[in-house]
Amino acid sequence: MSRIEPQKRHWSRRFALQALYQWQLTGHSIDELIAQYTTDEKWENIDKDYFVELLRESICNADELTAVFARHIDLSSKHIDPIEKAILLFSTYELLNKNETPAKVIISEAIILCKKFGSIEGYKFINGVLDKVAETRS
Repeated sequence: MSRIEPQKRHWSRRFALQALYQWQLTGHSIDELIAQYTTDEKWENIDKDYFVELLRESICNADELTAVFARHIDLSSKHIDPIEKAILLFSTYELLNKNETPAKVIISEAIILCKKFGSIEGYKFINGVLDKVAETRS
């Protein structure tokens, strides 16, 4: 198995964030979203299979993933910023299913993306919730 470049995974997560945000607002299908992102100029920079997996699994399992992180939040998931919810969806998926990736890497990536795209203090919220989700990791 070849080692995936961390930068390619970063871009996969960034695309997943953007696609999940778009999905929440528009309801576009997984296939529509994938088709749209394949035309992006940065498409060659990503781990394509990882992006597709994050997107597909986050959407197909959104209710289950939301139930996992919602246990660590004091407000309804309906009140979570869509950017932060997108980050929580794919990061929770990774924490539960990608044991080969250290939790600190997944959480760090989530914080970086939230600082870039989320609300001013959103990264603190993301960090707190994902730390608690990571504690349940097997």
